[in-house]
Amino acid sequence: MSTTIASAILPATRNQAAEYADIFVNRRIYVQQSHAPNPKSGRHYFYKVCDRKKQPIGLTRATVQSHLAGDCTIGFYAINPETQCSKWIAIDADYADSLQDLLQLQQAFRADGIESLMEQSRRGGHLWIFLAEPLPAVLCRLYVLNIAHVLSIAIKQDKKDGLEVFPRQNFLQPGEFGNAIRCPLGIHRASQLRYWFEDAAPNLDAQLQLLREVPRLGREQLESLTAGLSPVEDDPVVVASAPAPLSVLAVASVHQPNYLGSSKRPHFDILRSLTTPMRREGMEYKGQCPSCASMGLDPKKHYLKVNIANPDLYRCFGAVRCSKEMIREALGCPVPVRSQFA
Repeated sequence: MSTTIASAILPATRNQAAEYADIFVNRRIYVQQSHAPNPKSGRHYFYKVCDRKKQPIGLTRATVQSHLAGDCTIGFYAINPETQCSKWIAIDADYADSLQDLLQLQQAFRADGIESLMEQSRRGGHLWIFLAEPLPAVLCRLYVLNIAHVLSIAIKQDKKDGLEVFPRQNFLQPGEFGNAIRCPLGIHRASQLRYWFEDAAPNLDAQLQLLREVPRLGREQLESLTAGLSPVEDDPVVVASAPAPLSVLAVASVHQPNYLGSSKRPHFDILRSLTTPMRREGMEYKGQCPSCASMGLDPKKHYLKVNIANPDLYRCFGAVRCSKEMIREALGCPVPVRSQFA
């Protein structure tokens, strides 16, 4: 994989910036990496670019051009909140032997007729899939997380090493941004290196030509590949908003419907079954685990988290680590015997 030192500022053109933006930009709000390291941590953090009133500033072609040239380094958000869709899928792996895991994924994608591009990063690599049109983030994640599960590749959870899949959320709630990822072809401020896609020469013309020609994943193919798949849990890293108390009825009224579609079998809705208040923390609701409560355990130490975007994903964080069967039993909605062995 090729790199070039940061001091080599490149003569990026407006046309190159326009083509690049057409491929990657799905939402004009963006983040930028600091040029100077944080004095305490030594890290070059990404921050949302805002005006003096702390309102996010829209991305311009000039900023994209500066990123390609190497004058600044920006990051994009995957999901457009108006459509809940993304233009691309990016898998970030930055742990020991992570490139081997990405190569396994790349081979699995190719077996499904999907081409992906590998980009080295400072501590590992990014694997990118480009879409023929913006497609639902929930389907993008459903496909990749299932492939990783089949390959026994770890997903990043609870601060443990593993893959991060962008988009990092299935849906965005009003006022949320999701998680941004560093844009390709620019200079990483921490390493002072520019990382290229490995299948083309290390220059902007060749890289853009590669991006132009790589086959895109279409809607019909993605829908076919995800038909019948079950959700796989990961633990999206989000900036937690201030927790606000919510009643059970308020919680139940705002969550997204089950995205796997309708079924003749009645669908269990945990948010409508809970009888204790929940509060919001980032992309999850947190409250008392009913199974732990039935054992008389402290609700502050033995709690339940429910994913806002997909309430089918819920976990106990108590010492017992209550299973879904235990939670449903405590709620008086036991899992049907047939479902347990389906």
